[in-house]
Amino acid sequence: MDGRPQRKVADYLLTSLGVRNLDSITTAGTVRHLSETTDQTATLMANLHVSVKGHGSRRIAVVAHHDCLDNPVSDKTQRDQLEAAVRRGRDLYPDAEVLSLWVNEQWIIERVTVP
Repeated sequence: MDGRPQRKVADYLLTSLGVRNLDSITTAGTVRHLSETTDQTATLMANLHVSVKGHGSRRIAVVAHHDCLDNPVSDKTQRDQLEAAVRRGRDLYPDAEVLSLWVNEQWIIERVTVP
């Protein structure tokens, strides 16, 4: 939900994936809510389901960024949550490509490999 990285992430995804449209599903602290079960998890998962099953999305990008005010943990912890969120997405949607993006302190997007 943080507007600081949103345009860069959207531009990156549109360019690197070669798609025309994006479904943006955001909330404060997204990777925390996707890697754990919180009060926001069900809503995020329902929206993701609409995107994948309703709109036919075949690629899912899970994005985390430094300085997340709703998830004030270390970058290492956020990256661990990012990996867990990606794994959860892969488990739920095995036919989709689930990408992992980290936006660093210079607001540069890094694609993270999650085994």
